[in-house]
Amino acid sequence: MAGEYFGIPYTISAATSPFLGIMIDRIGRRGILVIASSIILLIAHVINMFLPDCDQCYTEILPLVLIGIGYSIYAAALWSSIPYVVEPRTMGTAFGFCTAIQNAGMAVAPTIVGAIIEKTANDKTHGFFWASFFWACVCIVCLGLNFWLYYEDIRNNGGQLNKLHRGDALADLMKSPTGTERREIE
Repeated sequence: MAGEYFGIPYTISAATSPFLGIMIDRIGRRGILVIASSIILLIAHVINMFLPDCDQCYTEILPLVLIGIGYSIYAAALWSSIPYVVEPRTMGTAFGFCTAIQNAGMAVAPTIVGAIIEKTANDKTHGFFWASFFWACVCIVCLGLNFWLYYEDIRNNGGQLNKLHRGDALADLMKSPTGTERREIE
């Protein structure tokens, strides 16, 4: 049952990410949405900290749904922000750098969470309290970094992340030059 539950965030992300991408293309507000997603993730982990231990119960569904929503918003808003804050000649480097940071976190975090759960297995609080506390702390740090990103974008980039960039993204994608046309442009 635990395996089915932990598929909830990924199912929500898979189902909602395209629609969130369309919404973000239509409203902009990437900086605000990144902050909002951090708040949603923080709320999810704080709720998880205080859920009672139970066997065969459904209380864990709410935090997992919130994690799926927060993750979807974060991914759609953050990744789509990169083209607006870096020069075209460094786009690949920026995406590579972001991917490297994401993968480093995905490599290190499970080891940290495993160690936390192992060290606190005999704690009076339920087994995942301190793991959820760790994730809540990560969310607080990310929230601070996201506020900093928001501030720096306004200060140095004229608030590009929150602007609505006009144009029909689907039409632009369909008009994208073919390989032959790109070679002719170069």
